[in-house]
Amino acid sequence: MKKTVISGLALALVIGLSSVAQAQEDKMTREEYVAQMADLQQRETAAQQQIEALSGQIDDLNGQMNACDLAIADLNDQVRMLVDATDTQIDAFGNRLDAIIGQLEGLLSLAPEVLIQRRGEAMALAAEVEEMKGNKISAIPEMAEKIAQIDSLLGQIKARIAQPVTIDYTVERGDNLWNIAKKENLYDDPYMWPRIYRANREEIKDPDMIFPEQTLAVPFGVAENQYLVTRGDFLFKIAADVYNDASKWHKIYEANKAQVVEPHLIFPAQVLEIPSN
Repeated sequence: MKKTVISGLALALVIGLSSVAQAQEDKMTREEYVAQMADLQQRETAAQQQIEALSGQIDDLNGQMNACDLAIADLNDQVRMLVDATDTQIDAFGNRLDAIIGQLEGLLSLAPEVLIQRRGEAMALAAEVEEMKGNKISAIPEMAEKIAQIDSLLGQIKARIAQPVTIDYTVERGDNLWNIAKKENLYDDPYMWPRIYRANREEIKDPDMIFPEQTLAVPFGVAENQYLVTRGDFLFKIAADVYNDASKWHKIYEANKAQVVEPHLIFPAQVLEIPSN
């Protein structure tokens, strides 16, 4: 700032002197010359006073900045004591969070059918982050901000995984629907085999008979007003999840009587219609 003011003053003096020279060429009178020189001296004095005032302000601001730096350093020391961690441990924690953010952003860039097959990677990262949240370092504002970003990315991934999408699977020698459903990159649950069967009724006449090189459609996710039954589900529990009111299980039963013969008997891989609340 000081250099700027001085430069401005120098420029003003040059311009002023140039004006004097021009005035002399124009046969300026002595009185006019004396008046212009006096004006320039006054302006120089005022500029010098401004420089001194600004220098004081700069010194004051530098002092405040130094005080802030000391306060920040002291606060960081207190944080390290509270989280019981060294700078190296804190840096490693933050670097791992950055790496997880990068991985999740990479997963989000994938096509839906590819993301479905790599959902296990996202779930593993989610589990790791949940464990990291138990570390005191996670309470540091910078780390908390990164974790919030990770939670947002995981939410986006889960939402995309939940959307209906179908991928193709080519039957290999020795395959059966049970083993196909059990594959980690598909359902990772053998009890979901009926869903593959229902999605391929035209291709599969007998669920116990499939053949190498057959191409089967493997559906994932359900529509917004549907619910995919998994092991351990029952209408009472589903109603509690979707309506936040377990007593409304009968609404789901009434909407799905065609496939739910007994209210207390539902099976994995069934897709239930969920009436609006």
